[in-house]
Amino acid sequence: MTDLYQLEKRHSVFRAREFAVADSLAYFDHASDSPLPARSARVIAERTRLLQYPSAEVRPREDYLACARARLSHLLNADANQFAFLTNIADATATVANGLDWRPGDEIVILRGEFASFVYPWQNLLARQVRVGFVDRGSRLAVDLNEIEAAIGPSTRVVAISHVEFESGLRHDLAAISAIAHAHDALLVVDASQSLGVLPIDIAADGVDVLVSVGYKWLMSPHGISILYVGRQVMDRIAPSVPGRYSVNAGWQTSEYSLDWLPNAERYQGGALNWIGLCALAESLGLPTEVGIGDIHASSMMTSGRILAELDDLGVEITSNRDPDRRSAILSFTLGSPERDAACVETGRERGIYFGHRGHGIRVGAHFWNNSNDVDRLIEHIRDRR
Repeated sequence: MTDLYQLEKRHSVFRAREFAVADSLAYFDHASDSPLPARSARVIAERTRLLQYPSAEVRPREDYLACARARLSHLLNADANQFAFLTNIADATATVANGLDWRPGDEIVILRGEFASFVYPWQNLLARQVRVGFVDRGSRLAVDLNEIEAAIGPSTRVVAISHVEFESGLRHDLAAISAIAHAHDALLVVDASQSLGVLPIDIAADGVDVLVSVGYKWLMSPHGISILYVGRQVMDRIAPSVPGRYSVNAGWQTSEYSLDWLPNAERYQGGALNWIGLCALAESLGLPTEVGIGDIHASSMMTSGRILAELDDLGVEITSNRDPDRRSAILSFTLGSPERDAACVETGRERGIYFGHRGHGIRVGAHFWNNSNDVDRLIEHIRDRR
């Protein structure tokens, strides 16, 4: 069985080659923003040069588009043609929310405490007499599947949930939730922003109908690019709501303007893409492809597990679920008050140790390239702040 030392040794070449920030920072804030890998920074510089010098010879942007789709297909066990690229979680979610044929009285079921940009597109449907039913949980550290099922009624059309919760890092059982949703003929819409790139996801096995994700967290790409996956089996339920020349077969070379939708998820892309962001995403996706999502998952979980054990030794209160099946790369804890937690984050940055502060306290997120030296620096700082 591979141990953490072996994984760190294996990943050290990527740490040295891709993350110059590792020379100075112990970086545990991937749940907010990831440092950009060197390969992605290079392609951004290349695309920027092309904007300055249109005659520059560079790899065609369409090659990057095909590469991003192929790598996502491999990462998620999904059809490569079913990915569209937008700009953020709000517009990816709104594309789905606005594309469904709602009737007055229809309902969306969603957990209370989801990230706001994943909620507002559904809330915006209130004007169309669509109800948003929030699942009020018995515990903030767990979700009883019976609570989700009890919230679903005959008018429920969508169950929307994050794979991993952004505050506590709680990981949900997508396969179990999809079984509940599908038993009521409801779609399962998943926000994978806090898991895609660090935890395994199998869209086919998990029964996910729609998946949205930003690129700038665990996928290690820049802001302004997001992913929308729509399963072929549900495309007839979701009409393109912001169509453009990329949505139809005729493209822009037509005066007929026929809404002849493309046969795949490209129909949800309207106009020109954020090509710089997309090219960078395609490059960043090379890391989970080369390292392997299994190794990335194992490394992040072992590192966060070591942090958890060290915090236990210090007597620090953990505010994440400890169950290995419910835990993720995100771990939250508290030093006793929001003020102390905020001060710990601020003074940590002064010492070159980056992590975050959210509603459950201090939030740390370990990716595959973090190592034991990073953990030592983090724990030393927490010890000093207790």
